[in-house]
Amino acid sequence: MWRRLRTRSSSNFQFAFMFLTPHQRQALEAVYSYCRAIDDIVDERDAGPAGIRAAREQLNEWRARIEGIVHGEGREALGAPLVGRLADAIHRYQLREAPLLEIIEGCEMDLERSTYSTPEELERYCYRVASCVGLLCIPIFGEDGPEARAYAQHLGLALQYTNILRDVGEDAQRGRVYLPATILAQHGLTAGEIFGGKYDARFIGAAAQFAALAEREYRLAWDQLRLVKAPLKLVPAEVMGRTYYEILREIRRFNFDVFLRRASLRRRVKLRVAAVTIARNAVQQSNLQ
Repeated sequence: MWRRLRTRSSSNFQFAFMFLTPHQRQALEAVYSYCRAIDDIVDERDAGPAGIRAAREQLNEWRARIEGIVHGEGREALGAPLVGRLADAIHRYQLREAPLLEIIEGCEMDLERSTYSTPEELERYCYRVASCVGLLCIPIFGEDGPEARAYAQHLGLALQYTNILRDVGEDAQRGRVYLPATILAQHGLTAGEIFGGKYDARFIGAAAQFAALAEREYRLAWDQLRLVKAPLKLVPAEVMGRTYYEILREIRRFNFDVFLRRASLRRRVKLRVAAVTIARNAVQQSNLQ
């Protein structure tokens, strides 16, 4: 899940990342590489129980590496070059241990289940694989107060919900349905029908209800952003958020037909979103001074 989010969103970051220092960029790349490595362990494992066992062993190795970094083991004990780059980022920006480990927990959930019963179950998964990434990014951006952390938590959920909605068809082909079963049931749908690519009025209703959850998280994130003391520092995250909000609007415009269409934005739209976001955050910061 993380790999697809990162690959498809990298162009959305390019404009905003022009405002970051080389050290910030290096730290972000280390965090992204870490997330990709954890995700690949799960998504590229061999089939069957043996593959699951091997993946769990590799995830446990990463848990030990993270604990070693945070608690001060020597570099020679940490292993691969990526671990050294991640250690530099962790120590330079005081990245917390908890979200680093939660990302492993979230990816490990994909070894255990292919569907989710309730929105609450899905929220826990999305917090781990998306919000925790945001919680690692904001100290690198330079704004890590409680309001910024709440912003990162809600924005991570909003991004992941949008990504889930956009990728319903692709995930179904991979044997996964992330839309909660309780939402599907309210509209007379089953996971089996999603696996079969069923698009009808029932699916539109379920997708609209799920889109409302994403909308709610965007609004909660923006409420918190208004309380942040240095909103300009969060421009990279906000560019991503505003871009994905436009993708959510695009999904709604074509009536949630996500099995046959892929919601995407033209480059000029992405640039416009980035420019407006930077201007908006600059105005907010000037009003706070």
